[in-house]
Amino acid sequence: MKTPVVTIFVIFILAIGIGLAIYDYSKHGPRQGNSDISKSEAETLKETKLSGDEQAYKGSYEKAIEKYKHALKISPRDAYIHNDLGTAYYHLGLEKADPPMTEDQFDFGIEVDARRVEETETVLQMFENAEEKTKSGIITIVVDEPEIKDTVVNKALAEDYYAHAETETQENKKEYWITVIKGETKEAFLNAEKEYLEAIDIKSVRDAEGRKYSSYSTASRNLGVLYFRMGRKKDAVEQWRRAFQLEPTDAELRNLLGKYE
Repeated sequence: MKTPVVTIFVIFILAIGIGLAIYDYSKHGPRQGNSDISKSEAETLKETKLSGDEQAYKGSYEKAIEKYKHALKISPRDAYIHNDLGTAYYHLGLEKADPPMTEDQFDFGIEVDARRVEETETVLQMFENAEEKTKSGIITIVVDEPEIKDTVVNKALAEDYYAHAETETQENKKEYWITVIKGETKEAFLNAEKEYLEAIDIKSVRDAEGRKYSSYSTASRNLGVLYFRMGRKKDAVEQWRRAFQLEPTDAELRNLLGKYE
C-alpha cells in the first residue's frame, strides 16, 4: 500500500517553535501583545512559559499544556505560546495513540487497503476490524469507489470520529484516501489545530485587498505537519507554501514542496 513519507526533519520542524520561544523568553522576555501587563506579570509569564518548555522537552505534555494555558491567561494574544501549546497537543496526540504511533516513522496508523473491493459491506467490515484494534489514533482507508468512500466517511462521522477524504490519481485511476482519527488522539489533534490557527491569526498580515496571510512561518509549517498527519495533504502544502514564502532559503521546506506540491 502506498504510504506518503516525510523525512526525519519533521522532528526538527515540530521542535522549532519551542526552541524559538525559549530563546525569545530566556533572552528578551515576552514579546508582542504584552505592553498592557505589569512587570511582575511579565516575569510570571516568562517563568510559566519556560516551565512549560521544560515539561515539553521532558515529554510531560499534559503538564506542559497546563503551563502554557496558565501563561495564556496572563497574555492571551501571545502567538508564540499558542504555537507551543499546539505543538504540545500534537505530541500528546501521538503519545495517546493505541496502538502506538511514532513521530520519526510518520506512519498513518492502521492501514486498510480496500482497493479493488467492490462490496460496500466488505469494506465496512474491514473498517470495523480496524476500529476494534484502535483505541485511539489514526486509521487510513483507501478505496477506489466514490460511493464506498462516502459511506465510510459518513459512518466515521456518525461515530463522532474525525474523518477526511482526499482524491489521488494513480495511473489514470482515482483512489480515495480516507483518514479517520478517534479517541484522545482526535481531541489532541483538533486542539493543536485550534492553537496553530490562533497563533497564525494573531500574527497575520493583510494585503492591499484586505486578505489575511500568515506572517508566522513556524506556526504555518507546524500546522502543515499536523494537516499532513490528518490526511489533509492539500491544506498541508498550502501551509508549507506560505512558510516557504516567508523563508525562501529553507531547504527543508523546498524539499517538501518539491515532493508534494
